[in-house]
Amino acid sequence: MINIKYLILFMIGIFLALGLGIMIGITLENQNIIENQQAQLIHQIEEHFVNLRNETEQMKLEIDNLEDEKTQLQKLSSLLLTEVIQGKLTGKQLGLVTFSKQAPMKELLDFLDLTGATIQAAVTIYCDSSNKDETMVDAIQQPDEIMTSIVQELVYSMGYGDVTPLIQEALDLMMDSHAGYFECPVDAIILVAHGNSTLECDNMLIHNAMEASIPIIVVETSEFGSNALSKYRSLGISTVDDVESTFGKLALTFVLFGNKGNFGLSSGGLDILTNPLFFHELQLEFNDAYTTNGEEAP
Repeated sequence: MINIKYLILFMIGIFLALGLGIMIGITLENQNIIENQQAQLIHQIEEHFVNLRNETEQMKLEIDNLEDEKTQLQKLSSLLLTEVIQGKLTGKQLGLVTFSKQAPMKELLDFLDLTGATIQAAVTIYCDSSNKDETMVDAIQQPDEIMTSIVQELVYSMGYGDVTPLIQEALDLMMDSHAGYFECPVDAIILVAHGNSTLECDNMLIHNAMEASIPIIVVETSEFGSNALSKYRSLGISTVDDVESTFGKLALTFVLFGNKGNFGLSSGGLDILTNPLFFHELQLEFNDAYTTNGEEAP
């Protein structure tokens, strides 16, 4: 006869085995679910990565296309600028002055050469009263007195087409000459300003040019805002900001052609360009077109 004690233990063992089997089965099933979820997540990440890569390649392609368009537009802009300004200032005698070593003198000279203008003098003056070797000028006068004398005689030399002894000495010590040699009086002076760093010397040159009745145009590059140039508007001086841009070059040509205005790409009450650029010239061409048999049209 089976002992009831062993029967109970046997039944407990069976139930424990069943419970253990159920737990193992549930555990294995949960592991499969987790693995499946992980696989799905990895697949989604891979799909997202592929989509991002495709979008990146598409954006790179669009950027390349935009760069190509930009290059083409720049070439077209340069070509049209050349067509508009070439020879426009033939016969104009100009002086170019800056007190900054960072001024784009070569670029401006190349541009003015394209317009047909003649550069009588293009100089960089060191307004810190130091010479080209960064050594102080040996003189009895104070540095500000030296600069005042140099600016006065520079304006005189440009106005009369003659090199004074002081300017000749300054060319050796405190001044770089980029073009021209004061052979003829200038029709206008272009001052390449450099913000507040050259403001005192700029004002000095403007004052002397106005006293000598020589037209002066103040220009700056896009490195500076229009605030510095706005100080000269009340004096009736024409100004051109962003002079290195196509708009700036056109505006400078317009001003040197004999017009007045304040131009720049930034805000602050500045015009970008006038329309038309050379109204007086267009008006003459219009009148010539309607002249018949040597008589002017009514």
